Amino acid sequence: MRSARAAIRAGIVIGLCGALLVGCGSGDEPEGDRASGSKGTTGTKEPTGTEGTTGAEGTTGPSSGPSAATSGDGPTGSTGSAGSAGSEGGDKGGTASGEPGGTAAPDATPAPDTTPTPDFVADPALVPRNRAEALTLARAVITRPTEYGRGYGKGTPYESDPGDWNVLDTSCNWQREGLPRTVLASFTRRGQLPASGAKGLVRISSTVTVHRTTSQADWEMAETLEEALRCPDQRLGGSERVQQLMSLGSAFGQSANLTADDSLMERGEFIDESGGGAPAHYAWNQSRLGTVTVSVVVKGGKGHTSLELTTAQIQAMTSMVNRLKNALGGTE
Repeated sequence: MRSARAAIRAGIVIGLCGALLVGCGSGDEPEGDRASGSKGTTGTKEPTGTEGTTGAEGTTGPSSGPSAATSGDGPTGSTGSAGSAGSEGGDKGGTASGEPGGTAAPDATPAPDTTPTPDFVADPALVPRNRAEALTLARAVITRPTEYGRGYGKGTPYESDPGDWNVLDTSCNWQREGLPRTVLASFTRRGQLPASGAKGLVRISSTVTVHRTTSQADWEMAETLEEALRCPDQRLGGSERVQQLMSLGSAFGQSANLTADDSLMERGEFIDESGGGAPAHYAWNQSRLGTVTVSVVVKGGKGHTSLELTTAQIQAMTSMVNRLKNALGGTE
């Protein structure tokens, strides 16, 4: 399973680095609702049922991922680089200049492993083991509408059924399905900033998904990241869709991810065909801590800047990650 995840990560990260014009592993990228978030209003991209992280274990943390029958809202790690080959001179002995005779140069001392590792470890006794515990945790962690920012209130529908989630089908349409056996609960809350004056409606939602095992949560992350490659244009449901999607994920310590085991972001354009069809800001972020993923998706409206909407998204992600750490009572 680990080798399969590595293969997915390697292929996706290599392709996305060029597509997004960012330096892989250098630490500069962020943010998005699906398996841990929802993408729409007639098909929310809530936990799109598949698991994995096209990424190492550790995104963007708020970065820093998203009910399909009627609503849909809208999922890394990088591969290590090969070590450099040793120089010929050192292998052949002799002096430092490579001349015959003299004392062979001592082997270089291996450099210590400086790869950062997550600094949060959950208390095993507080990790949910059944559906009831999982839903209790999800309700405790999920974002409250006012945490998105001033003027935000409850969206419609406000809460999802924690017993199902959205799945992206082979035609790139989001469909509502029951939870797989590997998922204990997936819970979404929706918020909105009403249209006012020259500014249009903003839709935003947060999702908490609790898996039975860390590996299964890891797979959700991987498959979510892959979905943007498989379906860069997606139908959320009703009149809503997203297009030109790109995804990128970061393990802990990469791309400024210092808050979660794994993090990923998705960017693209949101279009509501019932509102004129003009492209608007779309962003989705998802983070994983152990067996739990949290995500926030923002579907912008006319007149709202990306900075304004990103701020709302980061506030929601930050509040959920902090509450999740407190709820799991781990060590840092």
